Amino acid sequence: MVTLGDGSFEPRAPRRLKAPWIAAATIVLAGAVTGGVVAYQAWQQNAKECAPHILKRGDRKECIGLSDGSFSFGPSLDVVMDKIKKENDRVRASGKPFVSLAYVEPLTTAKGEEETKYGLRAELEGAYLAQRELNEASLGGHGDLPRVRLLVGNLGLRSEQWRPLTEELVAKSKDKNHLIAVAGFGQSRGGTKNAVDALRDAGIPMMGATVTADSLAEAARPGFFRTSPPNRDQAAAVVNYLVKRQKDVPGYTVAVIRDRNEDDIYNTSMFDSFATAASVKGLKTVGSPLEFLSGVDGISNAFSSVADKVCALNPDAVFFAGRGVNVRNFIYAMSASERRCPVTLITGDDAVGAYFGSQDGEALHDKLRTEWTESKVTVLYSSLAHPSLATKLYDKEHDPLPGFLTLYSTEFGGDDAAALKALQDGQVIMGHDAVWALGVAVRNAAGPEGNGQVNTGSTLQMLLQLSGKFAVSGLSGPTSFASDGNPDNKAMALVQMEPSGGYTFKDVVRP
Repeated sequence: MVTLGDGSFEPRAPRRLKAPWIAAATIVLAGAVTGGVVAYQAWQQNAKECAPHILKRGDRKECIGLSDGSFSFGPSLDVVMDKIKKENDRVRASGKPFVSLAYVEPLTTAKGEEETKYGLRAELEGAYLAQRELNEASLGGHGDLPRVRLLVGNLGLRSEQWRPLTEELVAKSKDKNHLIAVAGFGQSRGGTKNAVDALRDAGIPMMGATVTADSLAEAARPGFFRTSPPNRDQAAAVVNYLVKRQKDVPGYTVAVIRDRNEDDIYNTSMFDSFATAASVKGLKTVGSPLEFLSGVDGISNAFSSVADKVCALNPDAVFFAGRGVNVRNFIYAMSASERRCPVTLITGDDAVGAYFGSQDGEALHDKLRTEWTESKVTVLYSSLAHPSLATKLYDKEHDPLPGFLTLYSTEFGGDDAAALKALQDGQVIMGHDAVWALGVAVRNAAGPEGNGQVNTGSTLQMLLQLSGKFAVSGLSGPTSFASDGNPDNKAMALVQMEPSGGYTFKDVVRP
């Protein structure tokens, strides 16, 4: 090297290499550098990939993308995703025409969130069983062509990663994957609505399973359907029940608790729908709505204050416009020794989030059971589905539940009693019915011989025909779609949640 006047170094110009061993050393060095570059590129790819085409997104590095079952998004989903993978492989190996349906959910969950891995797993179990029925003529009765592949997608925690997933869904609707519709959608949040709007703009029909916010369906812009009664129907059914109680029980009073989190469209539409129905149907309420704000610090203190106000009002019932996880917060607050005033809390379908997931410690389950019993709070909710509902709505000859119980037991083990218990919270049923409804539309588009053109447009056309006498016979009851894509006057189950973790069917309710 040559030393410069400022103390730095400038490398001397390299000499021409003449000796063979020097040339060989150069080749070895170049190979090492190339190997290092390849290794670095592989490391960099692993740093951004959870699996091929499933990338880590956002600050939480969530695994976002579509899986054919080969990537499970979490250990609790391994069993059902493995079954989906095997069924998808069977569809491919058959060599017969196929289409793909996607089932998307916020598969990333945070501890304490209302959507647990258990509930998500149950929905996917139902979706998979619908896929099996659609691919086996002896199980479903709607033929078996085209075959159905099922892809599972993650929208991210609180559906915040909706954009990259919807972009992938749109791309797969235009390539060899033959994606023709999307089901699921999970939580009624802002990100969910963004995803629905993007897919509607792309012309991809959708079928919501447990998503209930009123603003998702639009008569002027067809494309989004759902097997779940929207919040306005749930609120109207609850108001009908409470109006009857006020007629039957002199002096029966009703208070209201609401979540003021405007980003959560489930809470806001549930409250607005209840207020409208109460006004129309003449339900009398006491006091102003008691309010809390989810998603910010101090929620326990807020519910202590809300519980004090409930005991001061001493109503017979409170309508709760909030998530299930906050129902649990209310129960904890009401269990304090200075409160414990008997009250019936009645709310919408998200009440199932009050229970801890199956992976939580038994100590937490014991705490909830004990404090729930001490709180003297009875919880009723408008359930989207319950095994007893099918028995009430169908005659014995046309009841689809017995055959489904056999299929569930065959695929996931246990006897009919165990299957009935697994279906009590409605998650399996709703996951099934969303995919089943899309499958019926697909088969109608394909025609009796199974050779008609099936794409996003023809599937949307057939979804518009599923009404009246041509309603879909789902496990949650017959579903006839109105012009806005919502189920028309669909029955619901009024269910009592027990501290033990059970779901007791009380009655059939309608909007």
